[in-house]
Amino acid sequence: MQVSASNAVRYTPPRPAGEAPAPAPIVDLTQLAQLAVAQTNAQATASAGAALAQTTGELTGTLVNISA
Repeated sequence: MQVSASNAVRYTPPRPAGEAPAPAPIVDLTQLAQLAVAQTNAQATASAGAALAQTTGELTGTLVNISA
């Protein structure tokens, strides 16, 4: 029997049952989570500051209602 190179199939032995594929690299999400918390805290602080300034201005009468 002759086998030509054009139809030859390369043999790859089956992997043993106990051998698992290489695990994916571990990704550290700590810095990403810390950044998200810091951004949320900064936005909350800015919103609270704006609300406090608005309320203080209304109570002291320094703000003028321009929507009317």
